[in-house]
Amino acid sequence: MNTKKTIIFAVVAAIVFGFTMSAGAATITAVKVKGAIPTDPSSLFWSERYGPTALKHVIIDMDPQMITNPMWPNPTTKWVFVKAANNGKEIAVHLEWTDATRDDIFVTSQQYKDQVAIMFPVNQSGEEPPFTMGGDGERVNIWQWKATWDKEGAGRAGNEALQDMEDQYDFMALGSGGYYMYEPDGKLQMKSEFSSKTGSKDRRDKSGSGTQGASDISKRGSMVDYGMGRNEGVFNPGIATYNILSDNTMRRSPVEDLNAEGFGSLTSQAHQDVDGKGNWNNDRWTVVFKRALKTKDVNDTQFSGNKTPMAIAIWNGQNKERNGQKAVTQWHTLRY
Repeated sequence: MNTKKTIIFAVVAAIVFGFTMSAGAATITAVKVKGAIPTDPSSLFWSERYGPTALKHVIIDMDPQMITNPMWPNPTTKWVFVKAANNGKEIAVHLEWTDATRDDIFVTSQQYKDQVAIMFPVNQSGEEPPFTMGGDGERVNIWQWKATWDKEGAGRAGNEALQDMEDQYDFMALGSGGYYMYEPDGKLQMKSEFSSKTGSKDRRDKSGSGTQGASDISKRGSMVDYGMGRNEGVFNPGIATYNILSDNTMRRSPVEDLNAEGFGSLTSQAHQDVDGKGNWNNDRWTVVFKRALKTKDVNDTQFSGNKTPMAIAIWNGQNKERNGQKAVTQWHTLRY
C-alpha cells in the first residue's frame, strides 16, 4: 500500500470507526481498567476489536522537525495512532505507525535504527515548557524506545544477545592476533559517577580499589574472542565502563528513561523506571510504554493530577533518521 493510499485509509477508518483525528492539539484519554496492563503490544488488551482499549485511538499528525539544525523537512512518518490505559497504579501509552522496514540492527555506520519517544514536563504546574526538549530550568522527562534494545533483550538477555560485526557479515573471519586480545581483565577504576550519590551501581571489586588490569601481560584476561558480540565482557570498552548504551544487562527494558533541558542536554537517568516493548508486523510498529503513576525519582514526571502535556517523536531508520532528524509533534494532552 503506497503512502497516499495509506493516508486515505486512515481518514476513512477515522470516519467509519469513530477514531479522533487530530490536525492541531489532541486529547488522549486513558481508559480506566482493573488489573495488570500488558507491555506486549500484540496483546488482546490493546486490540482494536476485542480489548478494553478497542476503538480508543486518537490519530495524531506528525510534523517535520524544522526548528533546529539539522532540520528534517521530509520525515517518512506522517501520523501515529495513540491510546492509553490507567489502572490506578500504572499509566501505559500504546503507539502504532506504518513502517515498511524493520530496522533493529545497529552495527555498521551505514545502519540507522527505528525509534519512538514520548515526552512529559517534569514540573506539572505552571506553563508548558518548550516542546523542543524543554528549556533551561524547564526539565522534561523523555521515554525513548529503541528497536535495537528490543532485539538485544534489554534487561533479560546477557551480552550474548548483542549484535556485532560477525552477525552482519556471514563469512567474517577474526585472526588470533586481534587488537582486543589483551584488554584489561575488568577491574577498571570507577570514578565518582559510579558512587552511591548518583544512584548508579558501583561495580568495583569488594576492596574498593580498581586496577587497570594485570601489568604482566601473561596474567591478563587473554581469551581470544571469536564472537565479539557473544563473550566480549571487557573487550567492549562501553561494557567495561558500564555504559547503558553498550551493556544491555543494565537496561530495565527497551525504553531509556531520560531528561533534557533543551537541545544538546539529553541525559540518561541513573535510575531507570520505564517498562515497554515493541512489535513489528504487517509493515507497522506497535510500541507500549508503561510506568508507575508515581516514583521516588525527582527527575521523573509524577502523574498526580488528571492530565499532562505529552509530545511524540518518531525516527525511521530506513530513512536515515537520527538525533534531530525525525518526525515530531507539538504538545498534546494525555488525560488519565
